[in-house]
Amino acid sequence: MPLLPKLTPLQSRFAASLAASVFLLLVYLSLTKPHFAYALELDSRIPSEDHNHYFIFDEDPLELSIEVEQEERIAARAEAGPALANNDAQNININIGETQNWVFPSDAVNGSHGTTGVGLPSEKLEEREIDIEVSELRKRAGTRVYISLNTCLQPSSNTTNATSNDAIPPQLTMYVSLSDSNQTPGPDADSSTQQTITVDGGYALFEGTADSSVYIGVSAPNTTTFVGIWNYEVAASIDAPYHGLHQNSSNLYFVDGDNHAALLITNDTTEADSNSTVYQEWMNMSPPWGVFAANQNDTAILGVKNSFCGLKTYAQIAANIDGFMNQNVAKMTNRGLGGKPKEQFYITGLNASSNYWGMLAMVGNSTASGNGVVGGGGTVWEYIDFQTKTEDNCALMYNLSFCSEVAYAVPTNPDKYPPFTGVPDLAGLYDSHAAQMYQYFNYSLQQIPCNTTSSSQYSLARNCDDCARAYKQWLCAVTIPRCADYSNTSPYLMPRNLGQPFVNGSTISYSEYGLTQQLLDAVATNSSRNPIIDETIRPGPYKEVLPCKDLCWDLVQSCPAALGFGCPLPGAGLEESYGSRSNNSGLITCSYLGAAYYLSGAESVLIPGQRIVALVGFVAVLMNLF
Repeated sequence: MPLLPKLTPLQSRFAASLAASVFLLLVYLSLTKPHFAYALELDSRIPSEDHNHYFIFDEDPLELSIEVEQEERIAARAEAGPALANNDAQNININIGETQNWVFPSDAVNGSHGTTGVGLPSEKLEEREIDIEVSELRKRAGTRVYISLNTCLQPSSNTTNATSNDAIPPQLTMYVSLSDSNQTPGPDADSSTQQTITVDGGYALFEGTADSSVYIGVSAPNTTTFVGIWNYEVAASIDAPYHGLHQNSSNLYFVDGDNHAALLITNDTTEADSNSTVYQEWMNMSPPWGVFAANQNDTAILGVKNSFCGLKTYAQIAANIDGFMNQNVAKMTNRGLGGKPKEQFYITGLNASSNYWGMLAMVGNSTASGNGVVGGGGTVWEYIDFQTKTEDNCALMYNLSFCSEVAYAVPTNPDKYPPFTGVPDLAGLYDSHAAQMYQYFNYSLQQIPCNTTSSSQYSLARNCDDCARAYKQWLCAVTIPRCADYSNTSPYLMPRNLGQPFVNGSTISYSEYGLTQQLLDAVATNSSRNPIIDETIRPGPYKEVLPCKDLCWDLVQSCPAALGFGCPLPGAGLEESYGSRSNNSGLITCSYLGAAYYLSGAESVLIPGQRIVALVGFVAVLMNLF
């Protein structure tokens, strides 16, 4: 048996120590699971694709993979810019030459839709059920995404001529990328991986389909002719544009004005009958629209003409828009052609002889506004042009008791009826006079056998109700004439009261206006149609938009011959008493109730088979009204 080598004392001590160390290591390994640290755990900058490092997983590999993916997504989002939530607008300043980035993340693109609210009354169509679930539809077609922008503030011009087009600041530019390879779209990014949307009048909209994150860039131009910053509002939605614009429709019409006020109306809101629920809902609701107005001398406002928040910042005048100190009047009405619901705006604080822009607008989506609301950023319509009068002897009137369809400027005397306090008294004078004249007519109509057999009726086509309607329309139009500036040179206007002095005491100069003695001596041009105008109001010289011929013809055709109504003949007084409708829808060349600029031509009503009959009036006091 071989003998073991004899160890020296030093070797014996080393062997004992080694055996003890090995024993302790075995005990440790049997009781614990060791963790080995590598450099990758200590330095997160080393990419996970570095295969030179060996990984020992303490956790589920799938869970670790998800965590790494989330970390990478957060890092990418930080590079792309702040995240936008659905229908949640963000407002920020941007400097000249700066580009800012945003991201509409994938979880929002594929997230839950917002709610729109009850909305406006409408003639609702029957909704059809759709069997395809939204999630399956998204999987196949992606999600419709809307990215909208409103410019709320813009730099000011260095030029001194504020009325020139040079005063309009340059526009922002919006860039949109649907590719993860371009997470910071902008002027320096690859144009093939992004879409460029030029902001127009402070408004931009991107509409497209996406199934992952959408990246947005907003860039301010470099300019040396403007100073300051832009401020804009950007929003993303999977429901509808957060900011709205109707660029090819104004839905707003100019009715008439005087030298400090204007009356505007919307189009009809419904074609429903007056006894329907929808009709009553429209008439009883709070006015849903507002109006911005701005003098056309301030051309800088054109830089934000399509932006709700921009108009709220720069418009000088508004009606039914929160945040304005001096609110103008807005209300629902059914006055006008067709008798359908519409909204009207009485705008004051205007300058004489000035051109204005008027923009219809809606706060939010008519139900609610602000973040979290579908369409909560407001909507703007295309602007219209309108002009105030120059002289002060025409006053805008509307909402009369008897002649309820009258809504236009009438002859006035500002010394007797001050513009801001005397209009109700002026309106009462005109209205009560017309109502009294109608009562005389009504006494005569009561003598006609209206409720009788068809063989005894005066007409099988018209009845006494038609006669009463036609007479009231005609009476209100002729006793309350539509007034225009005497300085207005439109050929369809009739001069009135040429022999009277102006309100300021001056008189007409023959040379200045090219007048003849014949005009001064003629009854038609040296007096008003309604005697109380010359006797009580005394407005001085003005011009009249003559009543339309068809009002007189309709009266003659609708009433029994026994009442003796007749219209003057052509060449024998017709042209001095009545005007003709224009084929140009932008002109009101004759007066009729419910007339509004850009509506009048389309709504012209000509009565077929018209016949002019010279008859004797039934009451002498009415003769000069014809």
